[in-house]
Amino acid sequence: MEKGTVTIEIKQEVSITLLWIVAGVVVVSLAFLLTPQSTELWPSINAAGITAGLYIIALLIFVLRKPLGTKLRLWIGIAALASMGLMAFTWVRAQEQTHWQAETVMRIRGFIGRGIMTYDMSPALLKTLDEFYKQGPTKKETLAAIFSRLHDGATAGSDIHKPSWPGDSLKVIVKSMEPGRIELVSQETYVNGRDPQFVNHNGQIGMIQETFILTEKGISHVSEN
Repeated sequence: MEKGTVTIEIKQEVSITLLWIVAGVVVVSLAFLLTPQSTELWPSINAAGITAGLYIIALLIFVLRKPLGTKLRLWIGIAALASMGLMAFTWVRAQEQTHWQAETVMRIRGFIGRGIMTYDMSPALLKTLDEFYKQGPTKKETLAAIFSRLHDGATAGSDIHKPSWPGDSLKVIVKSMEPGRIELVSQETYVNGRDPQFVNHNGQIGMIQETFILTEKGISHVSEN
């Protein structure tokens, strides 16, 4: 075989190799980017993974051809498929573990959120009730007036929750305020409650929500979702 012919064949092989690499990168990237967006990343990752698997199979078919011997092609094919199977199993397990961790974190966040809601709403109303009865038999201030005085002029629609950190999205809203009745409502904006169809105070669907109601007789608590 002449030297010029060998050089041309090498260049062709290099060009084909580069074409396979570029094609693989483009196809996998498109599969990841064109997958419909959702609240989690796994659908896009799975689409890219499946595309990458199909690409590798096509590449194996292309590479495992003559002049390679039959036995060598068989062993390489078996090893490649076994590796892909192990990778797929690990992939699925990683996805399951990620979802479990996310669900666990959200459950913990829900417990913490309910605790913060109770901490914010119950003491605020108890303080108002205490001030109301300290007036004695003659009540000069209503429950609403005392609550408003103790919370910087709060009115219906006011948020009395003071954020504990920059990302604190919890709100404690004065849902209604009447002379003898105050209703506070608080909800999570990221954590699901018991009923996925529950309509929250802010219009969201299915989030945790707690309500405390104060009257002259005391405080009642309703865990709405």
